[in-house]
Amino acid sequence: MNSRRLATTVCLALFFLVSVHTALAAVITVDSDCSLANAIRSANGEAQVAPADSCEAGDNASGDNTGADTITITVEGTVDGVITIDATLEITSEVVIEGMGYAVNGDGNRVLTVSNSLTLEAITITGGWTSEHGGGIAVENGQLALYNSVVRHNTAAGRGGGIHAVNSDVTMVDTAISSNETGVASTPSSEGETYGGGIYFTGSDNNLIVQRSGVSNNISSGDGGGIYIVSGIATISNSTINANTASNSGGGIFNAGDSTLTHVTVIDNEASLGGGIYDGNQLQLYNSILTGNVEGDCEGSLNANIGNLIRDASCNHDGLSADPQLLLLSGAPAYFLPDPGSPVVDAASSDHCSPEDQRSILRSAENCDIGAAEYQAGAFAFQIQSARAAQLVGSSGDEEVDTSDDSDETNELDVPGGTLCNILPTHIVVADASSTTQCKEVGAAGVGKKTLIDNGFIYAVDIFGFVSPPVDACFVHDTGTIVLLDAAYSPRIIVSLHTWTQDNMRCARVDRPGTAVLMPQNFLDLGLIPVQVNSLTDCTVTTTDVLNLRREPSTNAAIMGTVFSNTSLRAVERSTYWFSVTHNGISGWLHSDYLRTSGNCN
Repeated sequence: MNSRRLATTVCLALFFLVSVHTALAAVITVDSDCSLANAIRSANGEAQVAPADSCEAGDNASGDNTGADTITITVEGTVDGVITIDATLEITSEVVIEGMGYAVNGDGNRVLTVSNSLTLEAITITGGWTSEHGGGIAVENGQLALYNSVVRHNTAAGRGGGIHAVNSDVTMVDTAISSNETGVASTPSSEGETYGGGIYFTGSDNNLIVQRSGVSNNISSGDGGGIYIVSGIATISNSTINANTASNSGGGIFNAGDSTLTHVTVIDNEASLGGGIYDGNQLQLYNSILTGNVEGDCEGSLNANIGNLIRDASCNHDGLSADPQLLLLSGAPAYFLPDPGSPVVDAASSDHCSPEDQRSILRSAENCDIGAAEYQAGAFAFQIQSARAAQLVGSSGDEEVDTSDDSDETNELDVPGGTLCNILPTHIVVADASSTTQCKEVGAAGVGKKTLIDNGFIYAVDIFGFVSPPVDACFVHDTGTIVLLDAAYSPRIIVSLHTWTQDNMRCARVDRPGTAVLMPQNFLDLGLIPVQVNSLTDCTVTTTDVLNLRREPSTNAAIMGTVFSNTSLRAVERSTYWFSVTHNGISGWLHSDYLRTSGNCN
């Protein structure tokens, strides 16, 4: 690199460092010394309240106002993964809460009130209650964004059991709004206003954006069991609206705004009128499925009706109205995958095909499917067979399942009454399997992945049906690493799993349908699959021997330096067997077999 290019690079690096520094505000960690309530007070620039009041001051405290304060929850700030509050948390500044998979329980209080900007990531909002509006979250004249989060089991006497949004922009991505309710123990002030069991949204110039999400099992004693849209612009895509109930109109969605639905599955909702959708204003419907909704799939007059399947042909629909042949598969949020031979396969309008489906599976721009989930041949035949098995678990055990159709990808299947995971060969153990989870040992044909077969897989077990709760897949073997052929993708992708030794077995946690495969110990070091790396916020590792510090998480990677025994370092990332640390100013990777860990290192 010449001197001019080097100088330019250094200047650009300094520019970006300065830019980032001026754009970021405080990062506040919720732990045993800093409660979530005090972290929010700190971000708001308010005085903290003892105890657990040792929170770093946010940007508003200094008057800088250069960006959002980020609040990160750690396990030390929870009790068994849950933070239970005794008063509503009020957001009055720009805040991001990284939930790290933990939950906040309102315990009879509304959980959050937002009057500025709030972004929630990987968090569950639950147990909220209010005698007014917005049992889980109430946002007014602000902004709310939820990513990979859950809002469930919240109630409001008035509007918006889960979320109540007024004059605010709301964005939901990879998020579930479930089992929320309005109209519970109504007060005189809320009588007759019990709209929007899951979401209540209004705002003439505001946007509601829902992507790759689910709205399910919400209840309204008035209108809009799932979503009630009073005004504003709503854009819902690649999402599933199912099993919501409204006493009056719009079991799934009540629309009085300007709404566009693309690749949405509206199924098994219920209302007195318009069980699926009630359209009272402007609604454009593209490439969507409406089926199985009690008291009508659709009520009203659609402004656009292109590429849809409406089972009962309501809303003057003259297109597809056959049985869409959907199967409920595991997923969070849940989705309905079409059976082979379903009329929705490759039947959508190519002018409105979205690039991906609810699971982020790529769609063909020319031949995509109607509905939220895209059917793909190959590995998904396994998922379909698994779904059929799960649907009949609990039967007498001798019922034969007819899986015949026009394709040759499925076969006749005998379904047992209960789980097969308890009767596997002695060299395979799948622990904690519920009656909805099925297991079957498979050989090379069942693995079907050349990479794994060529590199000498040892044992493999299909885990299918509804894998909830997660299971531990264990193989009786001295060494090895376990990978998962994830059935949510076609072709199935190889996912490395954290593997440990327990009672002379190699074990890994499996939380989704797929094939768990025991591979030789050095398989991941061959570099044949992408290494998955997770960020860590509170993890310390201590060496138990003299270790090489590697450039990459692999024993074949270049050695950057040496770390002596009994050295404690902060780990910032981890892969299946490696931790990323910085030692003497050099960043690299240490092998987990020679480390003791403390803190949140999973």
